[in-house]
Amino acid sequence: MRSPTNQSVSATYSGRNLHGQVVKSLGHGVVGGAYPAGELLPNEEVLCRTLDVSRTALREAIKVLAAKGLLESRPRVGTWVRPQASWNMLDPDVLSWRCATGPDAQFMRHLTEMREIIEPAAAALAARSRRPDQLAVLEEAFHAMESARNVNEWVDADVAFHSAILQATNNPLLVPLAAIISSALEALLGISARKAGDFNEALPDHRKVLDAIRAGDAQRALHRMSVMLSDTRDLMQRSAMLSEP
Repeated sequence: MRSPTNQSVSATYSGRNLHGQVVKSLGHGVVGGAYPAGELLPNEEVLCRTLDVSRTALREAIKVLAAKGLLESRPRVGTWVRPQASWNMLDPDVLSWRCATGPDAQFMRHLTEMREIIEPAAAALAARSRRPDQLAVLEEAFHAMESARNVNEWVDADVAFHSAILQATNNPLLVPLAAIISSALEALLGISARKAGDFNEALPDHRKVLDAIRAGDAQRALHRMSVMLSDTRDLMQRSAMLSEP
């Protein structure tokens, strides 16, 4: 993320070193369906040749992906891909890979539902609990949205805005969600911004949320966030990006 207010919300394995590259490549393959759930991975020799890595690097990557619920290894059997229901979908890397491999309508609906459950209440709590420095971070993110010159700049600022609200709850159980959902939120906001035509169409709604939090009005903050997310859902449904349950 380019925004200084959102530096901490990134996936763990970005592929910047050999270990990260192996984890990311293999994780992409699993989440993207190249290695289907319920099937064994190719043997070590084949995978090492395919990924151009040593057995040690491959085994370390498999351990990481096993911890994320994607893989399971058994002696004399091999390594197989676990069912999607076993994946840790709140892991930042898994979410990032899921979005990078083309999120489907059902996944987008699930993410939208999660936001509708969490973010209005978080906005209300932020209105009651935010510190002056946290309000300043939120205002900085909003000003970045105002000055955004393209969709990418808008999305960076928008993610920073929603992350700042979670941070401002000062609830240690909610604050980590800013890091957990950032990758998926970036994908969702990017799609909704592009579908809106004018990427900054939702700026007035964000201003109303900011004003309510600034005023310490918890009920109004909850209501304004609910309205904004409802509008986002309507937009996504009109664009056939969400499927009904």
